[in-house]
Amino acid sequence: MTAPATESLWNLPDFIDRLPDFLADRLPSLEPTGAMRVYVRPHFGDFVHRDYVRIPVGIRDKITDTVECTAEVESYVTHGLSGSAGYGFSSLKLGVKREHLLPNFGDGGVSIGLNYQTPLSRPPIDLTDGYRHLQPYIAATHPLVPAWKVLGYAGLGADLLAGTPIPGHFGRNQLHTNSLTFGSGIAREWPRIHGSLTATVTTSSLMGNESKQVYALRPEVVVPWKSRTNSKNQVLFTLGGRAIHGPDGNELGVSGSVRIEFKLNRGAP
Repeated sequence: MTAPATESLWNLPDFIDRLPDFLADRLPSLEPTGAMRVYVRPHFGDFVHRDYVRIPVGIRDKITDTVECTAEVESYVTHGLSGSAGYGFSSLKLGVKREHLLPNFGDGGVSIGLNYQTPLSRPPIDLTDGYRHLQPYIAATHPLVPAWKVLGYAGLGADLLAGTPIPGHFGRNQLHTNSLTFGSGIAREWPRIHGSLTATVTTSSLMGNESKQVYALRPEVVVPWKSRTNSKNQVLFTLGGRAIHGPDGNELGVSGSVRIEFKLNRGAP
Protein backbone atom coordinates (compact mmCIF):
# COMPACT_ATOMS: atom_id res chain seq x y z
CA MET A 1 0.00 0.00 0.00
CA THR A 2 1.62 3.22 -1.13
CA ALA A 3 1.81 6.18 1.20
CA PRO A 4 -0.86 8.85 0.69
CA ALA A 5 0.00 12.11 -0.96
CA THR A 6 -0.86 13.98 2.23
CA GLU A 7 2.07 12.26 3.97
CA SER A 8 4.31 15.11 2.79
CA LEU A 9 2.10 17.59 4.63
CA TRP A 10 1.59 15.74 7.87
CA ASN A 11 2.09 12.31 9.40
CA LEU A 12 -1.38 10.80 9.05
CA PRO A 13 -0.64 7.48 10.82
CA ASP A 14 0.60 9.28 13.92
CA PHE A 15 -2.27 11.76 13.78
CA ILE A 16 -4.95 9.06 13.48
CA ASP A 17 -3.33 7.11 16.33
CA ARG A 18 -3.76 10.17 18.58
CA LEU A 19 -7.52 10.39 18.04
CA PRO A 20 -9.81 9.19 20.86
CA ASP A 21 -9.15 5.56 21.83
CA PHE A 22 -12.57 4.34 20.73
CA LEU A 23 -11.83 5.67 17.22
CA ALA A 24 -8.13 5.02 16.69
CA ASP A 25 -8.53 1.23 16.59
CA ARG A 26 -11.35 1.48 14.01
CA LEU A 27 -10.25 4.15 11.55
CA PRO A 28 -7.91 3.17 8.69
CA SER A 29 -4.48 3.72 10.21
CA LEU A 30 -2.53 4.13 6.95
CA GLU A 31 0.48 2.50 8.63
CA PRO A 32 3.02 0.62 6.45
CA THR A 33 3.34 -3.17 6.69
CA GLY A 34 5.36 -4.20 9.74
CA ALA A 35 4.50 -1.12 11.82
CA MET A 36 3.76 -2.01 15.43
CA ARG A 37 2.64 0.15 18.34
CA VAL A 38 2.87 -1.05 21.93
CA TYR A 39 1.22 1.14 24.57
CA VAL A 40 0.46 1.41 28.28
CA ARG A 41 -2.44 3.54 29.57
CA PRO A 42 -2.39 3.74 33.39
CA HIS A 43 -5.52 5.39 34.83
CA PHE A 44 -3.97 7.85 37.26
CA GLY A 45 -7.42 9.17 38.22
CA ASP A 46 -8.01 5.85 40.00
CA PHE A 47 -5.67 7.00 42.77
CA VAL A 48 -8.43 9.46 43.74
CA HIS A 49 -11.67 7.69 42.78
CA ARG A 50 -11.00 3.96 43.29
CA ASP A 51 -9.26 1.47 45.58
CA TYR A 52 -7.07 0.27 42.70
CA VAL A 53 -5.39 1.52 39.55
CA ARG A 54 -6.20 0.10 36.12
CA ILE A 55 -3.29 -0.52 33.74
CA PRO A 56 -4.31 -1.48 30.17
CA VAL A 57 -1.48 -2.76 27.96
CA GLY A 58 -2.05 -3.15 24.22
CA ILE A 59 -0.48 -3.77 20.85
CA ARG A 60 -1.47 -2.75 17.31
CA ASP A 61 0.34 -4.63 14.53
CA LYS A 62 0.05 -4.02 10.77
CA ILE A 63 0.62 -7.63 9.71
CA THR A 64 0.04 -7.13 5.96
CA ASP A 65 -0.47 -4.28 3.54
CA THR A 66 -4.20 -4.13 4.36
CA VAL A 67 -4.70 -6.03 7.65
CA GLU A 68 -4.09 -4.78 11.19
CA CYS A 69 -4.58 -6.78 14.40
CA THR A 70 -5.02 -5.38 17.91
CA ALA A 71 -4.96 -6.86 21.40
CA GLU A 72 -5.33 -5.27 24.83
CA VAL A 73 -5.45 -6.71 28.32
CA GLU A 74 -6.44 -4.61 31.32
CA SER A 75 -4.93 -5.38 34.69
CA TYR A 76 -5.73 -3.80 38.05
CA VAL A 77 -3.82 -3.59 41.31
CA THR A 78 -4.56 -2.12 44.73
CA HIS A 79 -2.71 1.18 45.15
CA GLY A 80 -2.84 1.08 48.95
CA LEU A 81 -4.36 4.52 49.53
CA SER A 82 -7.74 3.23 50.75
CA GLY A 83 -9.29 -0.23 50.75
CA SER A 84 -7.90 -3.42 49.26
CA ALA A 85 -9.34 -4.56 45.91
CA GLY A 86 -6.61 -7.11 45.24
CA TYR A 87 -5.11 -7.48 41.80
CA GLY A 88 -5.73 -9.37 38.57
CA PHE A 89 -6.91 -9.02 34.99
CA SER A 90 -10.30 -7.47 34.28
CA SER A 91 -10.81 -7.62 30.50
CA LEU A 92 -9.41 -8.75 27.16
CA LYS A 93 -9.94 -6.97 23.84
CA LEU A 94 -9.10 -8.42 20.42
CA GLY A 95 -9.61 -6.90 17.01
CA VAL A 96 -8.90 -7.32 13.32
CA LYS A 97 -9.29 -4.65 10.64
CA ARG A 98 -8.98 -4.63 6.87
CA GLU A 99 -8.33 -1.23 5.34
CA HIS A 100 -7.83 0.38 1.94
CA LEU A 101 -6.67 3.77 0.76
CA LEU A 102 -8.96 5.79 -1.50
CA PRO A 103 -6.54 7.85 -3.64
CA ASN A 104 -9.35 8.91 -5.97
CA PHE A 105 -11.25 10.45 -3.05
CA GLY A 106 -8.70 12.86 -1.63
CA ASP A 107 -6.36 10.20 -0.20
CA GLY A 108 -8.89 9.09 2.36
CA GLY A 109 -9.26 5.57 3.67
CA VAL A 110 -11.93 3.02 4.56
CA SER A 111 -11.79 0.12 7.01
CA ILE A 112 -14.00 -2.84 7.89
CA GLY A 113 -13.33 -4.68 11.11
CA LEU A 114 -14.44 -6.67 14.11
CA ASN A 115 -13.66 -6.17 17.80
CA TYR A 116 -14.30 -8.61 20.64
CA GLN A 117 -14.22 -7.83 24.36
CA THR A 118 -14.73 -10.15 27.30
CA PRO A 119 -14.32 -9.85 31.08
CA LEU A 120 -11.61 -11.94 32.71
CA SER A 121 -11.77 -13.70 36.07
CA ARG A 122 -13.99 -11.86 38.57
CA PRO A 123 -12.78 -8.25 38.81
CA PRO A 124 -14.39 -5.56 41.01
CA ILE A 125 -17.96 -5.04 39.85
CA ASP A 126 -17.44 -1.49 38.57
CA LEU A 127 -14.64 -2.64 36.23
CA THR A 128 -16.90 -4.58 33.87
CA ASP A 129 -20.52 -4.64 32.74
CA GLY A 130 -20.42 -8.45 32.91
CA TYR A 131 -21.07 -8.97 29.18
CA ARG A 132 -19.09 -10.06 26.15
CA HIS A 133 -19.18 -7.57 23.26
CA LEU A 134 -18.90 -8.42 19.56
CA GLN A 135 -18.53 -5.22 17.55
CA PRO A 136 -18.48 -5.22 13.73
CA TYR A 137 -17.95 -1.81 12.11
CA ILE A 138 -17.08 0.21 9.03
CA ALA A 139 -15.18 3.51 9.26
CA ALA A 140 -13.62 6.08 6.94
CA THR A 141 -11.32 9.10 6.96
CA HIS A 142 -10.98 12.02 4.54
CA PRO A 143 -8.44 14.87 4.70
CA LEU A 144 -10.76 17.88 4.47
CA VAL A 145 -8.12 20.62 4.25
CA PRO A 146 -4.67 18.97 3.97
CA ALA A 147 -2.84 22.30 3.99
CA TRP A 148 -4.38 23.07 7.42
CA LYS A 149 -4.04 19.44 8.61
CA VAL A 150 -7.80 19.02 9.06
CA LEU A 151 -9.20 15.49 8.98
CA GLY A 152 -12.81 14.31 8.84
CA TYR A 153 -13.91 10.86 9.95
CA ALA A 154 -17.07 8.79 10.35
CA GLY A 155 -18.07 5.28 11.35
CA LEU A 156 -21.01 2.92 11.78
CA GLY A 157 -20.85 -0.03 14.17
CA ALA A 158 -22.93 -2.54 16.07
CA ASP A 159 -22.54 -3.79 19.65
CA LEU A 160 -23.82 -7.36 20.16
CA LEU A 161 -24.02 -8.45 23.81
CA ALA A 162 -23.74 -11.93 25.31
CA GLY A 163 -24.07 -12.69 29.02
CA THR A 164 -21.41 -14.25 31.26
CA PRO A 165 -21.49 -15.73 34.78
CA ILE A 166 -20.51 -12.27 36.06
CA PRO A 167 -23.56 -10.23 37.18
CA GLY A 168 -24.52 -7.40 34.84
CA HIS A 169 -23.40 -3.93 35.89
CA PHE A 170 -24.17 -1.22 33.33
CA GLY A 171 -22.85 2.30 33.60
CA ARG A 172 -24.92 5.45 33.37
CA ASN A 173 -26.48 5.93 29.92
CA GLN A 174 -25.12 2.59 28.73
CA LEU A 175 -27.74 0.70 26.75
CA HIS A 176 -28.63 -2.74 28.13
CA THR A 177 -29.09 -4.55 24.82
CA ASN A 178 -27.76 -4.82 21.26
CA SER A 179 -27.29 -1.43 19.63
CA LEU A 180 -26.03 0.53 16.63
CA THR A 181 -23.75 3.57 16.82
CA PHE A 182 -23.10 6.20 14.18
CA GLY A 183 -20.31 8.68 14.81
CA SER A 184 -18.61 11.44 12.89
CA GLY A 185 -16.14 14.15 13.70
CA ILE A 186 -13.42 16.53 12.72
CA ALA A 187 -9.84 16.80 13.95
CA ARG A 188 -6.95 19.20 13.41
CA GLU A 189 -3.26 19.11 14.17
CA TRP A 190 -1.36 22.18 15.35
CA PRO A 191 2.40 22.29 15.96
CA ARG A 192 2.17 21.22 19.63
CA ILE A 193 -1.39 19.97 20.16
CA HIS A 194 -4.12 18.00 18.38
CA GLY A 195 -7.81 18.64 18.80
CA SER A 196 -10.92 16.68 17.85
CA LEU A 197 -14.69 16.93 18.20
CA THR A 198 -16.76 13.75 17.85
CA ALA A 199 -20.55 13.36 17.82
CA THR A 200 -22.21 9.94 18.24
CA VAL A 201 -25.75 8.58 18.25
CA THR A 202 -26.37 5.13 19.75
CA THR A 203 -29.74 3.44 19.36
CA SER A 204 -31.27 0.13 20.39
CA SER A 205 -34.43 0.70 18.32
CA LEU A 206 -33.30 -1.26 15.26
CA MET A 207 -31.78 -4.39 16.79
CA GLY A 208 -32.38 -4.51 20.53
CA ASN A 209 -35.28 -5.46 22.75
CA GLU A 210 -35.79 -1.87 23.85
CA SER A 211 -36.10 1.47 22.09
CA LYS A 212 -33.66 3.94 23.60
CA GLN A 213 -31.09 6.40 22.30
CA VAL A 214 -27.91 7.99 23.63
CA TYR A 215 -26.50 11.20 22.13
CA ALA A 216 -22.94 12.26 22.90
CA LEU A 217 -20.58 15.10 22.02
CA ARG A 218 -16.92 14.65 22.95
CA PRO A 219 -14.22 17.34 22.52
CA GLU A 220 -10.64 16.25 23.14
CA VAL A 221 -7.18 17.83 23.18
CA VAL A 222 -4.01 15.74 22.94
CA VAL A 223 -0.49 16.98 23.74
CA PRO A 224 2.22 14.60 22.46
CA TRP A 225 5.68 14.66 24.03
CA LYS A 226 8.90 13.09 22.75
CA SER A 227 12.33 13.19 24.35
CA ARG A 228 13.81 13.78 20.87
CA THR A 229 12.22 14.99 17.66
CA ASN A 230 13.01 11.76 15.82
CA SER A 231 12.17 9.45 18.72
CA LYS A 232 9.80 6.57 17.98
CA ASN A 233 8.56 6.56 21.58
CA GLN A 234 6.17 9.15 22.92
CA VAL A 235 3.88 10.12 25.78
CA LEU A 236 0.38 11.40 25.00
CA PHE A 237 -1.37 13.66 27.52
CA THR A 238 -5.11 13.90 26.85
CA LEU A 239 -7.80 16.19 28.22
CA GLY A 240 -11.34 15.37 27.14
CA GLY A 241 -14.89 16.42 27.86
CA ARG A 242 -18.30 14.83 27.36
CA ALA A 243 -21.88 16.00 27.03
CA ILE A 244 -24.29 13.03 26.97
CA HIS A 245 -28.06 12.77 26.83
CA GLY A 246 -29.61 9.36 27.35
CA PRO A 247 -32.27 7.33 29.19
CA ASP A 248 -30.55 8.04 32.53
CA GLY A 249 -30.57 11.81 31.98
CA ASN A 250 -27.94 14.37 31.09
CA GLU A 251 -24.27 13.87 31.84
CA LEU A 252 -21.44 16.41 31.74
CA GLY A 253 -17.84 15.72 32.65
CA VAL A 254 -14.15 16.06 31.93
CA SER A 255 -11.36 13.52 32.13
CA GLY A 256 -7.63 13.26 31.59
CA SER A 257 -5.39 10.38 30.63
CA VAL A 258 -1.80 9.47 29.82
CA ARG A 259 -0.65 6.94 27.24
CA ILE A 260 2.95 5.75 26.92
CA GLU A 261 3.61 4.42 23.42
CA PHE A 262 6.49 2.54 21.79
CA LYS A 263 6.59 2.39 18.00
CA LEU A 264 8.42 -0.57 16.47
CA ASN A 265 8.96 -1.86 12.94
CA ARG A 266 9.22 -5.56 12.22
CA GLY A 267 10.16 -4.88 8.60
CA ALA A 268 8.23 -6.06 5.58
CA PRO A 269 7.62 -9.80 5.52
